[in-house]
Amino acid sequence: MMNLTATHGRTKQLQSLMCGVVALLLSACQQTQIVFTPTEPPSLASFDTPYPLNSHLPESGVIIPATDPMFSDEVYTELELPYQLHRLASVQSNHDLNSNSLSTHALSSNSLSNRVSLAAISPQAPFNNPDILQIALQQKARALAISLADPCLETFSIRVSLHSINLSLTCPDDVNHIYGLLIQFWQPNTFVDATTAPVDIDNIRRQLKLNKHLNAFSGAEIDKLWREKLLGPEHPYNTVLNNDELFDSLNLKQLQQIQQQAASQAQWHLFLPNMQAKNAEFDLQASIKQWPMLTKSLPKSLSKSPQQADKLETTTPKQTKKIFLIDAPGSVQTQVRLGYRIDYRIGYRIGYRIDHSINHAIGHTVDSELGDMSETSQLSSQEVALSCRSLSALMGRSFSGRLYYDLREKRGLTYGIYGQCANAPLSSSIKFYGSTAIEHTGAFVVGILDHLALVKTQSASQGEINALKTYLIGEDVLSQDNSIQRENQYLQQLATGLTQVDVQKLNAELQALTPKRLQQLANGAFSGEPLIILRGDIDRIIPDLTSKLPEWQLERVKVD
Repeated sequence: MMNLTATHGRTKQLQSLMCGVVALLLSACQQTQIVFTPTEPPSLASFDTPYPLNSHLPESGVIIPATDPMFSDEVYTELELPYQLHRLASVQSNHDLNSNSLSTHALSSNSLSNRVSLAAISPQAPFNNPDILQIALQQKARALAISLADPCLETFSIRVSLHSINLSLTCPDDVNHIYGLLIQFWQPNTFVDATTAPVDIDNIRRQLKLNKHLNAFSGAEIDKLWREKLLGPEHPYNTVLNNDELFDSLNLKQLQQIQQQAASQAQWHLFLPNMQAKNAEFDLQASIKQWPMLTKSLPKSLSKSPQQADKLETTTPKQTKKIFLIDAPGSVQTQVRLGYRIDYRIGYRIGYRIDHSINHAIGHTVDSELGDMSETSQLSSQEVALSCRSLSALMGRSFSGRLYYDLREKRGLTYGIYGQCANAPLSSSIKFYGSTAIEHTGAFVVGILDHLALVKTQSASQGEINALKTYLIGEDVLSQDNSIQRENQYLQQLATGLTQVDVQKLNAELQALTPKRLQQLANGAFSGEPLIILRGDIDRIIPDLTSKLPEWQLERVKVD
């Protein structure tokens, strides 16, 4: 009898334990209710120097970037060179170095090696399929390195943008030999000749498709949608990229046509080390003989010609109070892109062409979709550059920017939020980007909008303006210590039509920037409604967005 009672007691205990386990499992399956973060008024950092430091710190002088060019152009009137030849400037004297000339480090950091760059520039129209060409040229570099067993090819570097393709090698060899290696990438038979370092076209197609899937997985698809909504799907910057049909069918002949089209469209620039470098003597006659014979007749199916792209009229999408949402179910964070397009406008008419300044627009058609073009939104070409650079830095220059200080340091809504100024020949824009936890989504977006409104209605303090100037000019000065950065800056100037005089004028305007002037620029650049794109778990963030941004319409979108 005692044994039966004990057994029965243990059975009841086991049943109770099993019920407890089941209850725990059921509770684990229930979704925890998210508590969303409330909004708060924007908070600004103080740039005032505290007493008694303000009376003991030394006076800082005006920072002026070097006015001497990083590269000197070599002109040979007796020869018809297919490229513009640039030499890295030489160090002249210690006095020059101490008076805003180029630093010794900038000129001698690669003294044991010679860096040679061959750049293709297309200011009037973007290159067609530059994403395909970048992967193809990288594949060709690997194939050549294996075939030729030349150590120089292991230093191959490629930098591709919509308007420039820059190939470079850095090794202790003779500059003529390095030039000969670079020229191989642009020969008419680079990809179709199977006897000299053939490329694997199947691997190129796989990489292109893989990159597309990786972008969707990593969240980079949000930037593709950003371009489409900001510029319109028919803008040249959107039509020359992400050719899915070509990704599937690409063959060597088409790849060669893409390469030859880029080569025939380009203006060429060759960058050589200064004459003081070892093995820097360059054979001009031999370089002309090695220059590729470019094909002029190319199939029209691959892209529009530069002339067609130059005349292409696009309709600027009108930004309304609409937030575009990319669904990422199960995501624990929300990616945010928010900003403005700030192209140069004249009256009520807009079009696109390249002038000798950034983003100059001329009138072709009356665009009724532009909405109110009040006087505050009229920006000159110089103001576009000044606004883009200064406002993106004021709001989003990492630790010392307004958004980072408030939304991270003060409120802890993000690990980081940054500003990006995108200056390109056919369009300019300011974009603020970052990620935030699901529960912070609404508060994060509202926080950015509040700061954009604040900068238009309240002048910055003189201390903040001084800090902004120090950052921008200091950034420019630091870039002079790196010849590669200066080369990239030079190519950007060529693509946008800026001269050295224009750059000096821009730096002078930055030095003269006042709180009132900055507020005027903000009202011009941040006129109208911003473009807002979010990527996150839509079903979880919609209630918060609807509550905190009731006047904004929410639209789900799918990225192809």
